[in-house]
Amino acid sequence: MKRSLLAAALISMAIFGASAEDQPRSAAAAFGAAFCLMKDNPPGADLLVLVTPSLADEIGKALAKNDEIQKAHPDEKPPLGDGIPFQSFPDVSPKCQVGKVEGEGTGAVVEIRHGFPDTPRADYADRIVLGEGWTKGTLGIDDVLYGEEGGGGTLRKTLVEAFE
Repeated sequence: MKRSLLAAALISMAIFGASAEDQPRSAAAAFGAAFCLMKDNPPGADLLVLVTPSLADEIGKALAKNDEIQKAHPDEKPPLGDGIPFQSFPDVSPKCQVGKVEGEGTGAVVEIRHGFPDTPRADYADRIVLGEGWTKGTLGIDDVLYGEEGGGGTLRKTLVEAFE
């Protein structure tokens, strides 16, 4: 299974233009690379395909609440008006790289470095946490820890707190 995941990530990189030096060395790093490739949502790509069933359920509940608010107040921006917050800040970073990978498989944590070449002081890092994917033995993104140390909150927490 790891080989098929790695192969899919490598094929994705070829399609989306990643160089050979960007190729991941582990399944966890492959998820990080796929996250970077898909975060700006190229045609036909969406980060939702990378999430675990558990996180997909939480996102679905949040989007349903968001739709209710949007219908009730059509002239106001709903809590998830900028989309699902897969990163600390809504600004799209022109540079995205996989950083440190801690662990392998379920529970692995992959650092995602967001870079702004014109404003390096704006660079930041988040970390994705991997969990069990849609079928036994596969992986998916189970949460995002905002900030280098995760002190900026998490995606799961944000999905709940947006509607409190």
